[in-house]
Amino acid sequence: MNLQELSQETGPAIAARPVTVPLKRFVGGCLLAFLMGVTTGCYTYSPIQAAAPAPGTDVVVGLNDQGRLTLGQSVGPAAQQIEGTVQSNSDSAYVLSVSSVSYFNGGVNKWSGEPLSINRTLINDVKERRFSQSKTALVVIGGLAAVLAVIFHNSLFATGGPEKQGNPPPPDPQ
Repeated sequence: MNLQELSQETGPAIAARPVTVPLKRFVGGCLLAFLMGVTTGCYTYSPIQAAAPAPGTDVVVGLNDQGRLTLGQSVGPAAQQIEGTVQSNSDSAYVLSVSSVSYFNGGVNKWSGEPLSINRTLINDVKERRFSQSKTALVVIGGLAAVLAVIFHNSLFATGGPEKQGNPPPPDPQ
């Protein structure tokens, strides 16, 4: 059977109806994206103000060249930063519960809280993870603007429109 015979059997092609995403699914996706932004984008890393961060503080430790060489067996070669929670610290070292290791090539390895002792001589800088009120406000305002745009675009709260009329009466028999 060739293409011409097939087209005669099935009839002319009909244009496909465009796929539309239901409003609930669209709003749910927007809400999910908004919540992901709120939970991850509202923090900033600031240099530590105190001489040593208190236990329980979330930090990012930048390694120097000696730190990359010394810790290469533990965290992998070319490690740039180690992120985790301070378990304890002393005059000579930090002990972190490691959550991730970032590398110069852009890769990131997630860890599940394994403890790692890092000598202070191996550290280039230490930054504390802090909640950012300004970033949070921007994300919330942006999310609200997006929700309002969807609402007004789809006229979800529109009250006007053509009035519905009932069926006309039957004609008079004459």
